[in-house]
Amino acid sequence: MLPLLAANAVVIMAIALALGLFAALPSALVAHLVLAMGIMPLILAAMAYFVPVLTRSDGAPRSVEGLALLAWLGGLAMVASVAVHMEALAVALALVGALLAVKAAASLLLWTILRARRSLGAPHPGLAWYVAALGFLLAALVTVPLLWVWPEQRVVLRLIHLHANLLGFVGLTAIGTLQVLLPTAANRWDKHAATRLKQDLGFGICGVAMMAIGAGFSSLLAGIGAALFLVPLLRMGTRWSMDYADHLGRLHGASTALGLSCFGLVGLIFAGLGHAFGYLNGSDALTGFVPAFLLPLVSGAAMQLLPVWLRPGRQDGWHEKLRSTLGRYSGLHAPLLVAGGLAVAFGYPQGLWLAAVGVLVLLAVVVNALSKFCRSDK
Repeated sequence: MLPLLAANAVVIMAIALALGLFAALPSALVAHLVLAMGIMPLILAAMAYFVPVLTRSDGAPRSVEGLALLAWLGGLAMVASVAVHMEALAVALALVGALLAVKAAASLLLWTILRARRSLGAPHPGLAWYVAALGFLLAALVTVPLLWVWPEQRVVLRLIHLHANLLGFVGLTAIGTLQVLLPTAANRWDKHAATRLKQDLGFGICGVAMMAIGAGFSSLLAGIGAALFLVPLLRMGTRWSMDYADHLGRLHGASTALGLSCFGLVGLIFAGLGHAFGYLNGSDALTGFVPAFLLPLVSGAAMQLLPVWLRPGRQDGWHEKLRSTLGRYSGLHAPLLVAGGLAVAFGYPQGLWLAAVGVLVLLAVVVNALSKFCRSDK
């Protein structure tokens, strides 16, 4: 299921960029398409894959793996709720979608906590980041019915929903995963990662909470939250610049895309501050989030993990060959994606064309790699 969900996320993000270039669709529709149908199911599936690794336990049962599909169906209902024009139907679809997503997220959270208690030894500290991320996802989903229960606070609730999703769910998951994934891609252990994960979780949680609340009530509170959220990002990035500088600038390989996704997220935080203080358009930052952060993050993770997902078990030359083929020209498409996305976030919509070139290069590489994979399996 993971390879299909990874492909689903990349295709949906490519479609979203095309819609941004050639169709004047509401930003809410595009955002729900990307996040609810693309990113949310992929992250839940990835968590179900990584939790057994972090707790040194058996793989997830089928019922847990299937939660990602349940979330995808919930995301489909949410996208439909934004697309329809009948208010009663839109409300019903939004509530059904939120309920399905809550069921998926809450079930995965409960299973994760139970696995942590049964862990062989102490769980890896990255697990706590997943628990926090799922908590923010549930908080974001709870705001959905409140949009109609408390309509006079609709703008504030939407901002809380947005920040809890983008930075709480996606952001914390990404930071918790990248701390381990990039060293794995570089084939070089980071002995400081576990310590950083323990020390920085509080900064991440408080930062997201303050940004989510401050976005609707106080620019100063949002600014303080952004500063706190930047702590784990900058500490991670500083360590990477010292230990993995020889990998981060390569033309090929997952490390380049993963490293640039971190850079893109830092840039987006500053763009968000510009929006909070009235200098930038918030919808531009939301649009830029896809190419500047999500696409290099998902593509970099897929470069490293897709061979394992396609052929589990003992790693051999086949895995390394596919990983190498998937990682071709990451030093070309990832900078184009990040630069284009940040340009959009800072008010230059022409940056989407730059990101579009990056997407075309990425898709060409993926198609070439998977065609070779299909031939090698015959």
